[in-house]
Amino acid sequence: MKNVLVVILIFLSLKAKGQDAQIEIPETYELSNIILALTNYGITDEWEVQKNTTYYKEVLSYFEPVKNHPLLDSVNYSREKWKDYLSFRTDAAAFSFDGNGKLKRDFEFYANEGHNPFDKNLDLINDFISKSGYRQFYNSHKELYRRIVTDYEAYNYVNESLRFLEKNIAHHTGDTGITYKIILSPLVLRMNCHRNLSLYVVADFPSASTGFINGIKDMGSIENRLDSNHGIFTEKDHEYINPITSKYTKLVNTGFKYTFWDKDSGYKGIDSFNEYMTWALYDLFLEEYFPEDAKKRSTYWAYQNASRGFFAHNLFSDKVKELYKKNKNKPFENIYKPLLKWTKKVEKTISQPVLLTTDSDNYITLTINDVQLEFSEPMNTTLPIGLEIRELNNHRATGNNVFTELHDFNWSEDAKKLSFKITTTYKEFALVFNWWGIDKPLISKKGVFLQPSAYVLFKQ
Repeated sequence: MKNVLVVILIFLSLKAKGQDAQIEIPETYELSNIILALTNYGITDEWEVQKNTTYYKEVLSYFEPVKNHPLLDSVNYSREKWKDYLSFRTDAAAFSFDGNGKLKRDFEFYANEGHNPFDKNLDLINDFISKSGYRQFYNSHKELYRRIVTDYEAYNYVNESLRFLEKNIAHHTGDTGITYKIILSPLVLRMNCHRNLSLYVVADFPSASTGFINGIKDMGSIENRLDSNHGIFTEKDHEYINPITSKYTKLVNTGFKYTFWDKDSGYKGIDSFNEYMTWALYDLFLEEYFPEDAKKRSTYWAYQNASRGFFAHNLFSDKVKELYKKNKNKPFENIYKPLLKWTKKVEKTISQPVLLTTDSDNYITLTINDVQLEFSEPMNTTLPIGLEIRELNNHRATGNNVFTELHDFNWSEDAKKLSFKITTTYKEFALVFNWWGIDKPLISKKGVFLQPSAYVLFKQ
């Protein structure tokens, strides 16, 4: 317990009366994020580092004199080496500074077993700290960190999320000895994670949105706040779902064959099942707390998760929703047996429909605005169809686009061919289906969303 107390004392943290989470920007965690942001991978990758902020520009400017420090080559990871990247970033939370300004490990914590890149590079990191003036930079930004910590809970609906999970999904028996932390950095964009720091401390390491870091709290829409909340909710709810799933390991292994549900997501077996479950919970949370926004936000995240390999997110989530409502006010685990009976029944028949009329290199020439598309399997012909018309210039998006809905369209008798007319002033464009901004998806007769971001190129 001594090590846990040390961690609590050294973190820049907030724990107001009645608050269920400690929200923190530890000095050592911010150090690891700044180092990764300065690597070639951090600079060139589109998604790892949150770049669209004033803070990011200040980081690049301040640390320009040490841009060639050997540490940056040593920890220049890649998307393929994501475990090393995540471990370097997250393991830093287990360190603090001693009286001489050197890093020391306070407790044993490793985000990914078999990976300890922060420890391996400790000498280089200490040298970087000394030569870069990192601690001065951190101290000069404490007011920013304090504002982020203070505003994060309300902006991201943290208390609402915790209340929902405690009320509807909780698996514990009233043990209040566990400390829950949300550990932040203004530089994290990708790879949220949930980890046990010790027997007594559990933590989420989420991203933070551009507008929030820049100080725009409302951003004009609840949608931005919900998208930010999604990251923290779908990490925290693993703490509730995973123990329940563990009770039903044998049932999950026989009733959910991940190879039928998962297209190379990188998750296997129970891990894949738990990913499906955590997102289904998020859809339930949206319906309970944000019913007016629930359908649209759930649809968009179903696109996102399908693009990661969990192609039947919408189908699975709808079934969880159905069973949840039937078992309202009963333990959540009551849905496991009927859910897994259903997954076993349908899994050999489910498939992801794809758009066959597509070519990423060549254009279809429109002469009479008569568009004909073909799909790999019969589609649901009773639903409205939304799409994006995205303007292109030499295969590159111009930034101009229009979201619209088809009003005059026809399906073939076998429900595999769609014809319609489209009107646009764009000379070169893509018609995009089932992606962010489109709230009326194309769905197969089996109930599975069309492959996300399906598109076809046109010229007229």
